[in-house]
Amino acid sequence: MTNVIQTRIKFYRNLKDYKFVPKLTEDKKQEIVAKVDSALDKELLKLDVNTLDQNMRDYLNQFSIMSNKSNTMFITKDNVAITFFDGEHLTICAGGAGLDKTAYTRAKSLEHILSSRISLAYNDMYGYLMSDLKKIGCGLNMECDLDLHAINSLGKINQVRQNIKNLGFNLIPKNGQIFTLSTGCNLGFAESEIQDEFMKMVSKLQDLEIESAKMLASTNSDELMDKAFRSLAILQSAYLLSKDELNNRISDIRLGVNLGYIDVKENKIVDLQHLVSNKSSEFVTRNELIDLASKVKKILKGE
Repeated sequence: MTNVIQTRIKFYRNLKDYKFVPKLTEDKKQEIVAKVDSALDKELLKLDVNTLDQNMRDYLNQFSIMSNKSNTMFITKDNVAITFFDGEHLTICAGGAGLDKTAYTRAKSLEHILSSRISLAYNDMYGYLMSDLKKIGCGLNMECDLDLHAINSLGKINQVRQNIKNLGFNLIPKNGQIFTLSTGCNLGFAESEIQDEFMKMVSKLQDLEIESAKMLASTNSDELMDKAFRSLAILQSAYLLSKDELNNRISDIRLGVNLGYIDVKENKIVDLQHLVSNKSSEFVTRNELIDLASKVKKILKGE
């Protein structure tokens, strides 16, 4: 069973003949947004960040783009988003639940269309030019959120994070037992190399999580089984449910499934963790807690 909660792909790009973001005037920023809008024309839906409702914010949060420095955002029919001035002139973002291998294809397809219609800052020797030196080359960032409950419970997470850093990746704590794996420096690497190495690292972390789960079970089998069944029962009947509790309960269930204690389909676990990880508000009202619990019960029932 996979322990990947969601995947995010980002391509960073700068337009040719424009200064990098820190030196851009407001007029030049408006020019860049207008050029991208004109180049992609009917392929885009134009959004004003300030007028988005909470559901749309939660949806877009899966791309980790709500820190957008511009009030303008574009999104396509294939659920690929373009945001502006978050480090570079624009970011092409795609994401999805679980280990979504279509996210790269969807983002790359839009990037290819854009690069064929707009002159981008590019050098034959170095590739795409960026203000962030780590992005020079492909301008590609790949991320996925993983549930590493067993590794963390064994106290091995800090050593794993250091080993991954030594290999050129980052593994950053996100929430509870969830960690974000991301690519590092692009310079000197082809897109295919970055993709291949990233997928290998995801696979290694999944294998290590399973190994760690078995080690935990060898000494704490009854406790782990009890946690898994107890958490499943709570999610099936809860009326008020917070994000933090939901994250922890789902992680207990996933570990129980990995160890064969309980039978919950993988897509339900992914849907549950995807639901909570995309909630953009940390502090929610009573009605939102009730609504979250209701959605969780529907997912577990397969509705």
